[in-house]
Amino acid sequence: MPVEKGAAIRLNNLFFDFNKSDLKKESNNELKRLVDFLNKYPKMKIEIAGHTDNVGTDETNIPLSNRRAQAVLNWLVANKIDATRLAAKGYGKNKPIALGNTEEARKQNRRVEFLILKME
Repeated sequence: MPVEKGAAIRLNNLFFDFNKSDLKKESNNELKRLVDFLNKYPKMKIEIAGHTDNVGTDETNIPLSNRRAQAVLNWLVANKIDATRLAAKGYGKNKPIALGNTEEARKQNRRVEFLILKME
């Protein structure tokens, strides 16, 4: 994946309980890799984007995806990443990467990724 403005990079190993936004401790290694990446590019600004599958309504999925993105942002700030470099947004089910109602498609759509907003 190129490291350039506009690139979206999926965080593959983030774990939450069903309908919850608390990061599970099994997420720490992936989050530490993100901290290392952000430290390598100290002027980079990113948006942390939360996504859900197509089960449920926008009224539940958008707030859930917002809370999950915010949980990642909070973890990064707690681990010394400047909050001015970060934004969090939840998209709910509105930006799927896999179509269909299979469990595999839903699993792919439940994700957190980051979008590079600014590179210097």
